Amino acid sequence: MVNKRFCLAILAIALVFGMALLGACRSSPKAYSVIEQVMPDAQSAVVYFSGTSTTKAVLWDGETPIGDFDEGPMISHMPWKTTPGEHYFMANATNWIVMKADLKPNTRYFVNIWSVPSGIGHFIAMRALSQEDGETWLKQGKILSFTDEWRAEFVQDKRGKRLQEAKEQLQKAKNDKSMEITLK
Repeated sequence: MVNKRFCLAILAIALVFGMALLGACRSSPKAYSVIEQVMPDAQSAVVYFSGTSTTKAVLWDGETPIGDFDEGPMISHMPWKTTPGEHYFMANATNWIVMKADLKPNTRYFVNIWSVPSGIGHFIAMRALSQEDGETWLKQGKILSFTDEWRAEFVQDKRGKRLQEAKEQLQKAKNDKSMEITLK
């Protein structure tokens, strides 16, 4: 009798752990796809954001999320094809970084984002790269394009708190010129 109960208990525990393992390993739809290089044209500019596996940051173009480095492989690049003109690109981890850009048509820009070691979270930094350095970075890693479905879910996640926070940071950046980094 004791052996039978013991065996049933072990079987139940194994079943629970097995189900947990299967749940953890289930494949969820990918937030992005790996693509080829994106080129600008007369009506657009392209900004490539580059990061590594230690970069933990969400990228925004104003109130529109671009992508999340948490989702990507070791070295990843996120091209953002957008309209020429003024943009506020923001990166968010523990902190917010804002980069103001006046984009020219038919031009590619390169921005490197990296994590700064800290004991209290993932702080990030951002810097514009030269064309030469950007092209060198682009030869490494994978180019990712996030889906519109991901963007829609991302801004609605946490009851829209992420979008509200991005709007607040965007307004601060527009009012307080001291927090801008300019993309040239």
